Order: sequence, then structure tokens, then C-alpha cells
Amino acid sequence: MAPPAFLAPLGGVIDLLKGDRAGVAKLGAATTPGLVASFLIPGLLLVPAYSLLVSERFEALNLDPTIGEILVVEPIAYLIGWTLFPVLSHLYCERIGKTREWYDYVAAYNWSNILQMALYLPAALIAEGGMPVALMFVLSVGILAATVGIHFRLARMVLRVDALPAMVLVAIDLGGSVLLARLVERLYAN
Repeated sequence: MAPPAFLAPLGGVIDLLKGDRAGVAKLGAATTPGLVASFLIPGLLLVPAYSLLVSERFEALNLDPTIGEILVVEPIAYLIGWTLFPVLSHLYCERIGKTREWYDYVAAYNWSNILQMALYLPAALIAEGGMPVALMFVLSVGILAATVGIHFRLARMVLRVDALPAMVLVAIDLGGSVLLARLVERLYAN
């Protein structure tokens, strides 16, 4: 039986995080099917976790949307979320002369979302079970630092850029995520 299609790319991301650029070859972004897979496979694998986090967001924001609202807003938000950063990062990579490297970078970024969700989801489940506010704050800061670190490291390793361009990419991702979250909240508020 063949191993799941996500094991090699995840191994590539882990290699990159450990400082081994050979991990780029495991991402499969050199081929069109490999690049497409870096969007589709993580995107599909993360739908259940995303759904759980959405339900927790409704609870935290005291929202009670109808099923129709959810079926319209959430799939669109999810697709925008999967494409916003790749589009913005491509524009930035063109600007800094890293257009070719962007393909490997966005594949690494997409696959790393699985690792990042492996941090977010347990924290969300722990928080759901009840946790002192101070401990939740420390846990949240730690997870945010880890995800920023993952993204920063991948930008440095895959694109071979200095710290500042890597931080710009992290900021683009965080800013785009916050903007999208606020837009979705506004859609439910109206």
C-alpha cells in the first residue's frame, strides 16, 4: 500500500524547518500536478478542523447564523483564505526577484498549514474544555510565535531571503488573515 500523498511533502517541510534545503524536492512544486496538490490536499484535509474552528468562532463572537448564511459565507471565505496569501505573496516575490522560487515557497507554505493546524486545533479543544485566562493567553502567544516562526523559517529557507523580506511575507499573511476574518464577521453582522 502506498503511503498517503501528503507524507513526502510534509517531510519536505520538516526538512526545511530543520535547515535542509533538500526538502524542497519533496514538495513536488516543480511539476504542475505537485503544485496543484499542494493546494488541494492540505485544503481538503483541513476542512474538518476549519469547520470546528468556525463553530468556536461563532460561539466566541456570540453569532447565530442561519445554515444558509453559513453555506454561502464559509465556503467563499475558505477559498479566499486559501488563495489570498498565494496571490499577495506572488506579487511580493515578483517585486523582490523571487518569481521562480515562489512556486516552491507557496507549496511549502500550503503544506505547512497542516503543521500549523496541528498546533491550533489541540489548543482550541483545550480552551473549549475550560482553561484559566492567563494560561490561555500564554498558550495563544506560544502558538502564534510558533506559527510565525514556521512561516519565517520557510521564507528564509525556500526563497533564500534575508530576515526583512521574510518578515514582510509573514506580515502579509497575518494582515490578510485578519482582514479576511473582519470581513467575514461583518457579513454575519449584517
